[in-house]
This record gives sequence, structure tokens and C-alpha cells, in this order.
Amino acid sequence: MTPEAGTSTLPDHASHSAATQVKPLTVVLKLGTSSVLNLDTLTPRLSLLSSIVETCHALRLAGHRVVIVCSGAIGIGRMRMNVRAKPDTLGERQALAALGQLRLMALWDNLFNQVGISVAQVLLTRNDIADRPRYLNAKTTLHTLLHTYQSIPIVNENDTVSVSELRFGDNDTLSAITAGLVDADYLFLCTDVDGLYTGNPRSNPNARRLGVVRSVQEARKAVSVDTPGSSFGTGGMQTKLIAAELATAAGVATVIISSDHPPDMLSVVARGIPPTSKHTSAAPQRTKSNEPAADLASSISSLTSEESSLIGYPPLANPAHTLFLPQSTPLPSRKWSVLHALHPTGAIIIDEGAYKRISKQESGGRLLPAGVVETRGHWERMQAVRLMVRRKAADVEDTKSSADAAEGKGESLMDRIKENLGVAADAAPTASDSKGSGLATPPLVEALHTTTSPPSSVPSTAQQTRPPPPPPPLSRSTTTSASASASVAEESWHIVEVGRCLANYTSEEVSKMKGLRSSEIERVLGFADSEYVTDTVVMLERGEAVGTKA
Repeated sequence: MTPEAGTSTLPDHASHSAATQVKPLTVVLKLGTSSVLNLDTLTPRLSLLSSIVETCHALRLAGHRVVIVCSGAIGIGRMRMNVRAKPDTLGERQALAALGQLRLMALWDNLFNQVGISVAQVLLTRNDIADRPRYLNAKTTLHTLLHTYQSIPIVNENDTVSVSELRFGDNDTLSAITAGLVDADYLFLCTDVDGLYTGNPRSNPNARRLGVVRSVQEARKAVSVDTPGSSFGTGGMQTKLIAAELATAAGVATVIISSDHPPDMLSVVARGIPPTSKHTSAAPQRTKSNEPAADLASSISSLTSEESSLIGYPPLANPAHTLFLPQSTPLPSRKWSVLHALHPTGAIIIDEGAYKRISKQESGGRLLPAGVVETRGHWERMQAVRLMVRRKAADVEDTKSSADAAEGKGESLMDRIKENLGVAADAAPTASDSKGSGLATPPLVEALHTTTSPPSSVPSTAQQTRPPPPPPPLSRSTTTSASASASVAEESWHIVEVGRCLANYTSEEVSKMKGLRSSEIERVLGFADSEYVTDTVVMLERGEAVGTKA
């Protein structure tokens, strides 16, 4: 008979949840290195790990599916080899990960075996989800483990062969991508603090914990995210916010909660998503268990009541945590994967005319080769590629100057938040304010700044229907115009990222066809699988996507 999981440590509702639960949920738990290891004694935190196993068992009894994203392979490798300091070289990190991953999985397998649950190891790298087919393969594997074999996948970055872990942070981004892969309902980011604070609670006594957060972008403006990770981990609160932004865009409710008491997660799942609006923060709030608002943490002293309502006040208690609400209209799975999950391996640079065309919904997001002016990086077909637009430096500087002028007017935090939300400065907050407007202007990609001459052989979008005419012979009458052209050619260009896309052709093939009409593709390449460079484009602006199907 399968042994029962620690009923004495679980909330009272856990034993009845199986009978009252209506819809099975998929829950992703992200555990950092500090949740797995005691950083003082360099030994596994067996009592905490056992409590996590009991919590997962209780979730399973309630009919839910569970996925664990677990860091700690390098940390356990350091423990095993008694290495106190962080390794400096890549070879040391990968070797310690190889030493630690085996022992980490053996530990999980032994603990879950006590409650009759099978676990599976899933090691991922950025390359494993770099293109759409491999992304779907990972999705199918996880779905089969959850639904066919009723197992708990334990996901980790494959540190032994990949350096991507150093860019992921403390596996927080990986956990958000995993939540999107399994169509999760909840993502729990278990850490050493009990939520998102306005400052570092260890050093700032006035720091206040936020409760229900509707917009990650607005929360960033009012909180401090300088909390560093532990000496054994790699992430801090900034990586938690990035993960929350990715997960909520996929429709996943994201929770930052302390890992010290895992059964608290049962209470959060049982309570469900609270019905909140902009106006509820001003009135006394009661939780499902009818605790009065006076029992909640004190107000955020540095913010006005209206500002507090925009970023998630009052805090949630019993248990203490911060809940990021999923977007009311999340991106469809395909669009979300292109924009957030697939790893872009290069860039297609287009002219301003092509950008304006594919930005329109009726264009279907299909990009013709005539609008391409340059390619960077290397990619294969169906891999994600950054979509960049080439703009004159003068235009970019005008935009930045306008933004600086607005910043210099002395608007309050409330004015800037409302301006970004599209609300008048004197308007009362409404329920629609929580959606936000996303990126008002595409981000300037500093690494891709260029000072180049615009290629005269590349036609604009308006000229795509005819080849460029041959240049006329120079004469005395054309000397002035030639000098003017040379002056224009010396203008600098800025490269701005505006979206992501799935490439129909490889980077070499796109480079050969750039600036050409679609009818010339077969002549240049010897074949023509599509008349478009890409027909799957997801724009960054306002979080909108065009040209893809759900």
C-alpha cells in the first residue's frame, strides 16, 4: 500500500480537497539551490525536501499534476567535492554539475518513492527549444510524462554541456518556459523571502510586501529588485520578475512564496485566483477564510493609495505571498512560444517601409525578401529570429529627446504610470488600467548599433515591384546631387528590435535573396519553398502579435 504523506504537517483542507476539487490543475514548483542545500553545513535540507514531497503528494491526491524545476546540481557537486567558493572556470562548473546531478536525482527518486510517485529527469538547454519542432518535442515529452505515466518531471538546465544556465538566472526563466510548455495554471517561485517587497526586507525595515500584482511592468517602477542571490545560487528578485512576466503572458498565475513551509502552496491553490478590481484596495478586503484586512501587513508608506492599487496592495496573508495575476487575454501558445520560449539565433534587418507594412494586421505578418536589407547570425529553417528595423540615427535621437523632455517635466510616479496605461492624469483608476500598454516604443538594441552606409542597391518597400534603375553617368550638372547623395550615405543608422519570427529559409538563403522580388527566389536559390522570408511574425509593441495562428 502506498504510504500516506505527512498529514500532520498539511492544512486541514488537504484531506478533503480531492472530493471538492472540480478542475485538475497543472502546478509548476521552482526550487532554488538554497531550497535544496543547507548553505552552512553543505548538506541536503532533508526535512524541507520531505515536506516538498508531501506537498506534491497532497496535490496529486487532489487530482492536480505537478512539475518541479530544480536547481542545485552545481551546488551539490560543490558539496560532494567540498568546494566552498564559486568555481571560476566553465570546465569546473560543468564538471561539478556532472558530479551533482546524479546525486540530486537519486535524492529526489528516493524521497518520492516513499509515497509511491515516479519521477523523471528532464534536462534542457537553450538549443533544445531553439526551434519550433524541438520545442514541440519537449512539450510532447512533458505532456506524456504527466498524462500517460502520471509522473512528476524534474526539470533542470543541462549544465554539463551548456553555459545557458549562466544567462537564465536561478532557473527562473526556465521555470516560466516550462510552465508555458505544460500549459500550467500556477507557477510557484519558491525562494528565501515570502514575496515581492518594495525594498530589501533584510536591510530596509520600511520595505513592504506586495499582494495581488496586476502588471509586472508597473510593479518594477515602485519596487527595488537589487536583492542578490545566495552564494550558491545565481538569481535574485529581478529574475523572479522576468519569470513572472513570461508566465503571466502565457496565462499562468505566478506566486512568489517562501520555500520554508511548502504546505502553504496547498492553501494558495485551494483559495484560487482572488476576484480583484482597481477599487477593492480602497475598501476593506477579506480573504476566503474571512480574515479582516486589518490583520494584513501595514500599508506601503512610500506610495499613495492610488499608486499602491496599481502595483498590488494590500499584501496577502495566511500564507504570506505575492500573486501575479495572469493576463486576461494571454497570447496563444504559438505566439507566446515564438516571442518568449524559442531562443533567437540571429537577426533579420528590414527597412522602415517593410516594418510599417507587416505591422498592419491585414498584412498577416508576411515578410517579402524585398524588405530585407541585412542578416546577422546563423539560423536554420523554423528557428526563431529577431526582427529588427533600420532607422536613421536622427529619428531615434528625436524620439529619445521627446522622452527625456517628458521625464524632465517633473511628473509624479502616478502620472507616469497612468500615462503608460493610457489614462488621463486626473482620471480615477479603472479595471482596464491593469492591462498596460506594453512597450510604447521598441527597445533600442545597444549591441547592434551600427554606423553604416545604407546600401544603395537595396530597394525600399515602395520600389519592390520594379528593379532599381541603373545610375546615370556623372556630369557637371550631377556633381551637386552626387555630393548630396554621398552626404546622405554617411548618415548613421540605428538598429531597433521590433519583434520575433520563424524563418522559412536559412540565414544563408535569406542573405542571398535580400532586396529581391519573390519571383526571383527560385532563380537565386534554385528552389522556392515560399514567397515569404517568414509568414510567422510576432511584434513586440503592445504585446500584440500578427501573422500566426493559435
